[in-house]
Amino acid sequence: MKAVLLTLNLLGGMGIFLYGMKLMSDGLQKMAGVKLRQMLSIATTNRFAATFSGMLVTAIIQASGATTVMVVGFTSAGLLTLTQALGVIFGANIGTTMTAWIVSLFGFKIQISLFALPVIALGFFSQFLPSKWITIRRVGEAAIGFGFLFLGLDIMKNTIPADFAQSPFVVNWLSKLTPDTFFSLMGLIFIGSVLTIILQSSSAVMAMTLTCAAAGIINFPTACALVLGENIGTTITANFAAIGASKNARRAALGHFLFNFLGVLWVSLIFNHFVHFIDWLIPGNPGDMDPESLSSVLPYHISAFHTVFNILNTLIMLAFLKQLAKLTLFIIPKSKREDKHSDTELLYLNPRFVTETPELAIVTARKEVERMVKFVSKLVDKLIYAIKTDDDKLFERLIADAKELEHTTDVLEHKINSYLTQMTHGNLSRHAIAQTMILIDLTNSIEGMGDCGEKIARILEKFRYTDPISFTEKDLENMELIAKKTKENIKHALTTLAYFPNISSQDKEQAAKLFETAAKKEDALNAMRKELRAERNERISQGLLKATPASITAYGDILNNFERMGDYAVRVSESVLRVKVGVMEDRNPLAGLPSPTDQQPIA
Repeated sequence: MKAVLLTLNLLGGMGIFLYGMKLMSDGLQKMAGVKLRQMLSIATTNRFAATFSGMLVTAIIQASGATTVMVVGFTSAGLLTLTQALGVIFGANIGTTMTAWIVSLFGFKIQISLFALPVIALGFFSQFLPSKWITIRRVGEAAIGFGFLFLGLDIMKNTIPADFAQSPFVVNWLSKLTPDTFFSLMGLIFIGSVLTIILQSSSAVMAMTLTCAAAGIINFPTACALVLGENIGTTITANFAAIGASKNARRAALGHFLFNFLGVLWVSLIFNHFVHFIDWLIPGNPGDMDPESLSSVLPYHISAFHTVFNILNTLIMLAFLKQLAKLTLFIIPKSKREDKHSDTELLYLNPRFVTETPELAIVTARKEVERMVKFVSKLVDKLIYAIKTDDDKLFERLIADAKELEHTTDVLEHKINSYLTQMTHGNLSRHAIAQTMILIDLTNSIEGMGDCGEKIARILEKFRYTDPISFTEKDLENMELIAKKTKENIKHALTTLAYFPNISSQDKEQAAKLFETAAKKEDALNAMRKELRAERNERISQGLLKATPASITAYGDILNNFERMGDYAVRVSESVLRVKVGVMEDRNPLAGLPSPTDQQPIA
């Protein structure tokens, strides 16, 4: 019964530790969400910049698993190449060693109860401050996590009896777990890996390793062997995130495993020498079983082993980065049509983003929105070709393709908005929630473009077969003309999406110009619609064109829907650029425009 209670107390302490880690990571992400995205942009410079950005991001959010999940997603989204992704992962391995140092510095030399509960109290009551003090509230949220982290550590530390390490059973059991032989070393590495896979947190297993070492349950070499296992076990997070992702994302996850596995392999071959090197490097005797030495010397030695190993492994692997990338390509080779996905599937958004890195999922959500715009652009291309062609079979195929593309935008709009809505119910900062709502508005506008395109396709289809002489050669030329003008507006909207969600004061002038250009394009499209309608009415009034009331209405509907697509394109530009420069003009070119959900398909 005593053993069961001891185990439950240890698990409870670990649960509080893990909960504290999550709270602290979420709070830090909220405080630095935009900065983290900017840090990751450094990764595109070179391999060293990628490593530095990975190290910095992980050191800030204190969660290497979150960083690697994010890297897998960004690789799948095409924001990072395989080489850049591997560089970020290398840096994440160094950044995660900060956790061990934090625990070593504060967890064993200071009476945790003296500051853990006051920190939690200050952090909790800071959440009731007015919204204008949002930064203090974010710091408070991270502080709550920090307090829970050390409270959990204190529970684990105090749960282990003082004489536990001296009991005959423990001594006999531990004698079989020391890394005296290569096989026993492999066994300990395996145990460390399995524990990390089960808990899904190398930081938690590291804290447990440090706690057991400080209690005298395990010695320095045994702790080092477990640390090596934790380095392999932590790679499972990225590989879980890569399930169902693109091949490049799976290669990034595989590269993470190979990086850690190969590192552990070469250190295992010189394990005793490496342990002696750390002992020489760090003052104090880690073999001293005095309680004071155990809590003040041993944790530093273990933390140093973790850090030095990851730094040396990164330096070695950086020199062979291209070879490592080639090895991942050899294991997961390229195919002729790599990553063939259904158009209606989300390519860039990973469900793990909602829980792991919600602040950073905004970047990949934008990629899905860009993909929607490209489908609308393709839809307009189909309509242009359908207007021009005389081939009935080709016309049928083009109209069918246009309808399918509209269906794709409908499905994507539903899936993206469901995902984004789930994000708003999560742990997001106010700024990130505002950006998420803008993305929802963008998807609605783009879906509205698709609806307009489908209406045009159905009108063309109807009059092609019921009244083929309704539209003259001149009418078709005019339709093609406004269709091409509409595509220009859509293309401009796609250009403005590159400005979301990054914010930079240097870009404000350029953003203002882009918005002005979008408004001018919308005005020009509106003027073209009026001009083309007036021109046709003039031909009718002069007797140059015999038109039925139905064809007059249909012609006007086609022009109106092309112009409305341009309006929605301006709405996209406006939604994106208002993040940068605010409302720049009093006039609103979209005033009175119905929302996409208000529109009904024609009968």
